[in-house]
Amino acid sequence: MANIFIAGFGVLSVLCAALFLYTRTAVPTISDAAFKQFQRVYLVVYMLAMAGDWLQGPHVYALYDSYGMTTHQIEVLFVAGFGSSMIFGTIVGSIADK
Repeated sequence: MANIFIAGFGVLSVLCAALFLYTRTAVPTISDAAFKQFQRVYLVVYMLAMAGDWLQGPHVYALYDSYGMTTHQIEVLFVAGFGSSMIFGTIVGSIADK
């Protein structure tokens, strides 16, 4: 069973590397110093926000556990949250881009 995940990971890694190399050559480079500074600041703040979001996961699990919820109920809540984020985030993101 683990072999299927390792094989899938390998295939997806090669696909990601190929797409990265393809898009890297298709996108022009930006030499504006002000934009590069903005980009660095944005990425640092974004990474800090993402780290904070990832750090809250174990605490939310402990909170649900303290309410007396079973492990299965907590799993269903996490899957429902991530699944709805995947579906509605994709839809709302594409609408916002338009």
